[in-house]
Amino acid sequence: MTGAIFGSLTAGFFLLPRIGSRASLIVLGGVSLAAGLLLLSLSELRRSTRVIIGVAAPIAFGACVWGSVDPFEQFIAQRYGGQTIVWREEGIEATAVVLRTGGGEVSLTVNGNHQASTGEVMVYVHHRIGHLPMVLHPEPREALVIGLGGGATAGAVSIHGGVDVDVVELAGSVARGARFLDRINYGVLSRPNVHLHIDDGRNFMLLTRRKYDVVTADVIHPIYAGSGNLYSAEYFRLVRSVLKPGGMVLQWVAGTEAEYKSIVRTFLSVFPNTTAWAAGDLLVGTVDPLRLNRRDFDWKLQIPGSAQGIRDLGIQNFDDLPKLYRAGPDDLREFVGPGSILTDDLPLVEYFLSLPRDRDPDFSQLKKGDFSRLVVVD
Repeated sequence: MTGAIFGSLTAGFFLLPRIGSRASLIVLGGVSLAAGLLLLSLSELRRSTRVIIGVAAPIAFGACVWGSVDPFEQFIAQRYGGQTIVWREEGIEATAVVLRTGGGEVSLTVNGNHQASTGEVMVYVHHRIGHLPMVLHPEPREALVIGLGGGATAGAVSIHGGVDVDVVELAGSVARGARFLDRINYGVLSRPNVHLHIDDGRNFMLLTRRKYDVVTADVIHPIYAGSGNLYSAEYFRLVRSVLKPGGMVLQWVAGTEAEYKSIVRTFLSVFPNTTAWAAGDLLVGTVDPLRLNRRDFDWKLQIPGSAQGIRDLGIQNFDDLPKLYRAGPDDLREFVGPGSILTDDLPLVEYFLSLPRDRDPDFSQLKKGDFSRLVVVD
């Protein structure tokens, strides 16, 4: 048992991060070969037999090593065929790989899962998760982004005028990989107003004394292992605890109808004044009812970074905001209906086969909200 524990710690925290999977397998195979040869020397076989085996086994092992391929590269070739590995790091927390297609698109994968890319559609999705709360909040000065990923969301937050941004990323390897996507993340890691923390997002919020005007998160798919901790009621309550008065949180939601409704229902249980934006996949949570002022918006148009963020959202002025608005809290509650909520002890979206997977949400059934109810008339 001691050997098993020591071996797992050595492989995960020392061998893989320093020499990679192929060399680690060779080292472990060499240790097994050495152990076998030691046992052979103590066996009761005839001396000539032991000599033959003792010579043949290392030769066979060496031949296998010589002809072996990198299992990591084989995995990438099978899952992302036709793409070139630009950079890779097998880290302690996660394995990050930067790939490039023949057409020049660059992408970042984390533990084999696609996380971010320079593709136009994906960039727009990630950007609006950062821009929308910064545009809706009257004067955001401090912002928190959970998860760096490719950096597009954090970068979108960071370009708005006068904001100080904390970015919390679990894996250092992901942060190093994000530098290859500078052209779509606004060079986020080089900005003086951005502070990167390699930490668990929930742990960071538990320990920080800071309060934030805006909290948002990079795209984290709910069905990935461990992601249930970022969709539970406990997580959303933790987010609420680090908000300033008047603060807001933006939550991206995706999945099947059952997954979507479970997440939204959970979010509403913590933020009862939630409004839905875009197709309904962006939730803006506030403690008090959301109120918007034309003067706040027009002021931002005079600040270069904020004006760029507004344009990147695909709008030009305050009168374009209704194009992004989808539904108010009452309509949203009616759409998702009653049912269970997600908790740390019951992360149903992570164990996604426990939920029906027969259809995607039908947003045509989500009533269009009256945007004028949000607008403060001076």
